[in-house]
Amino acid sequence: MLAMDSESSIIRSARSFFAGTLFSRVMGMGRDVVMAFCFGSAPEVAAFMVAYRLANLCRRLFGEGNLQGAFVPQFERLRTQGEGPAALFYRDLFFSVLVILTLVMATAGIVCWGASSMLHSDIPLMMVAMFPGVIFLSLYALDSSVLQCQKRYFLPAVAPVAFNAVWIIIALLLNGRDLRIAMFMLSFGVLVSFAAQWWTVSHSVAKWVNQTVGWRTWFQPHLFSDEVRSLLKPISFGIVGIGAAQINSAVDAIFARLADPSGPAYLWYAIRIQQLPLALFGIALSGALLPPLARAIQSESFDRYRELLQGGLKKSAALMIPCSAALFVLAMPGLDLLYGRGNFQSGDVFNSGICLQAYAIGLVPMVYILLLANGFYARKEYEWPMKCSLISVGCNAFLNVIFIFGFHWGAVSIAMATVLSAFLNCSLLAKGLQEQIGAIAIWKGTGRIVICTLCASAAAFMMDQIGVPQRDFVSQLCRFALMGGTFFGVLFLLAYFMRAKEIFAVLRL
Repeated sequence: MLAMDSESSIIRSARSFFAGTLFSRVMGMGRDVVMAFCFGSAPEVAAFMVAYRLANLCRRLFGEGNLQGAFVPQFERLRTQGEGPAALFYRDLFFSVLVILTLVMATAGIVCWGASSMLHSDIPLMMVAMFPGVIFLSLYALDSSVLQCQKRYFLPAVAPVAFNAVWIIIALLLNGRDLRIAMFMLSFGVLVSFAAQWWTVSHSVAKWVNQTVGWRTWFQPHLFSDEVRSLLKPISFGIVGIGAAQINSAVDAIFARLADPSGPAYLWYAIRIQQLPLALFGIALSGALLPPLARAIQSESFDRYRELLQGGLKKSAALMIPCSAALFVLAMPGLDLLYGRGNFQSGDVFNSGICLQAYAIGLVPMVYILLLANGFYARKEYEWPMKCSLISVGCNAFLNVIFIFGFHWGAVSIAMATVLSAFLNCSLLAKGLQEQIGAIAIWKGTGRIVICTLCASAAAFMMDQIGVPQRDFVSQLCRFALMGGTFFGVLFLLAYFMRAKEIFAVLRL
């Protein structure tokens, strides 16, 4: 199995991940366009977005990177003994996670129900409606890990299409209703959307389970078996690190609400765009990289491990540096083209745009964090990523206080603090990994890429139209096309003359 893992095989897996993610992100963008058109950035909508971020705290704690990072190395180890032991381990973990999350969500729901009357706020009640959906989303993360270990990346990546489709339908049905009532009903819609996303991948994993151990064995789980308990330490480290980061993220939403009643909405629309290249390339490459890294460590092929990790970082730099600049340059015309109509006014475009420009600067370190953390997870080392996360969280909280209450920079303060903390987290992870496996050339070979990107950015800004942007679709499209065409035209032209082959190499991904 290890012989099949190479840089090219990881790229193929990432390409499959990319294809599925592209569909889901396009749907996600459509969802945000519908939200902006139907509801704008009113305080009621901002309250819904705060509730959504808070409800997703448990999703981040028990699902996605944390659960996957602990599950994949153990699952790959058991697969060397056969599919049967791996399937039984998955079964026991599935039911154990289901029991834990049901108890956690029930407790959280009771607490929020009581808090709603004490705080006289709608946010806790909307969270109560969303909480059961977190169970479905965490199980989706677990099922996705199984499929990725089987080198099936497209289905887990495309599954959020179902989530976004249900959300869009419900939002359109609620258009024109009282905003407060609409946001409550949309909160229940989020629950249905989460269930639809999990169902998309569950039937494939269920088929594998039935073929491997059969349904009779499936319904005889050993809750908290020895193999499941072996994950308690890595998951605990992950909960501390990710939990601190997510609590900080939730606090960010509250800070944004204090800085501006519509602040959470501005950040929402901005970060949704920033997450597009992050998910298409960064998360795709990260998800494709973890299983091969785990297999390399399992086979004690440390040279292969280092080669795969270094190759992932190099490809990420060639992709993310131009993407980061493109997001910064095209933030205003892009947001205006997507959202600049209906209830989303020119001021909303500007405030969301400066938040997106700030987030764009942190794109490269955010992708590096995913890859470097996987380097630790593959080695079953979780303590250092946890410490790095805690340090960056403390930095982020400190910067938030300075920027919001000291400089009064409004909602963009949260984006700036997040970016600076990401650079710190990335540096600490790289330092810790270098102490274990030697020097890692994080920025090697990026000089020509940076020069081409900076020149392309300057040219695009020079081509921007003078005057107040018009809110008709044709004017918005022309402005975006002019700046975008200039940026990418100059980028590839300079890359050709400067022989920046890395930029052209990524086009083959």
